[in-house]
Amino acid sequence: MKEYYVCLEIGGTNLRYGIVGEDGKVLAFHKIPTRTLSDAPDKIEYLCTLLGEMIQQAGKENVRAITMALASLMDRDRTVLYSAPMIKDFDNIPIVEKLQSRFSIPVIIEKDVNILLLYEINKAKMDPGGITLGVFIGTGLGSAMCIDGRVYKGSSGTACELGHIPVPGLEAECGCGKKGCIELLACGNVLYRLAVEKYKCDISRIFLEHGDEPDVQSVVYYCAAAIATAVTILDPARLILGGGVTEMKGFPFAYLEQSIRQNLRIPNPRESLRITVASGDPEAGVIGAAIHAQQLLR
Repeated sequence: MKEYYVCLEIGGTNLRYGIVGEDGKVLAFHKIPTRTLSDAPDKIEYLCTLLGEMIQQAGKENVRAITMALASLMDRDRTVLYSAPMIKDFDNIPIVEKLQSRFSIPVIIEKDVNILLLYEINKAKMDPGGITLGVFIGTGLGSAMCIDGRVYKGSSGTACELGHIPVPGLEAECGCGKKGCIELLACGNVLYRLAVEKYKCDISRIFLEHGDEPDVQSVVYYCAAAIATAVTILDPARLILGGGVTEMKGFPFAYLEQSIRQNLRIPNPRESLRITVASGDPEAGVIGAAIHAQQLLR
């Protein structure tokens, strides 16, 4: 009997979902704006509709697990969503219990950045030994860490919240509920506001048309400063950089890497750090969710 995973990735901008086989091949894949979930009055019912269609397509008897990658803070046991800053009223939800009671299928959830990092490690067939740090610059500033090929969650389940390290003197309030998070200076949301409010251009062209402007370069620099902080503390074996912002046309990747290394100690880790660019595959979160489920179910 063939076995499948029904997979769903909810990012800050896009919601991707599909069916993945035991061999990692994608049998179905769809992408819709995350705002469709954010605008839904009943979030669980909305998700059940998407999941139900895929379960029916795969055949319920063939579905080994429902597995989800979420841009959300969650408990260490990965059963409850505490908060999802990019989605309205998607807080304090016992999502595993609700979905398992609806479908009678095991439900596995994990932070989206952890899932993306697992995908990149597996796709590139990297040596999983030691620490692999992943940073994904998208709607927010996300990061993840794998130790010997396994996701590191931290004692409370909130490890690697890189976008929420504090910036002294910054008084603006973050969507997470506290003030001064570096994500307020370093993420796609900041670039979007610059594009719309100041430069009156499409966000997709901000680096092409205004990449030399100090405030645009500042966003990239603050990303680099946050990344260098994590590298300084962890001294990872490798660093993987990705996310929707890095995939935009004209993104100054050389400037990002230069700024990261300038903020690292000499000679190491400045010289020893290995930096890899993420694949940017659209199905990364969906396939990564299946990989994660396979790891846990083994």
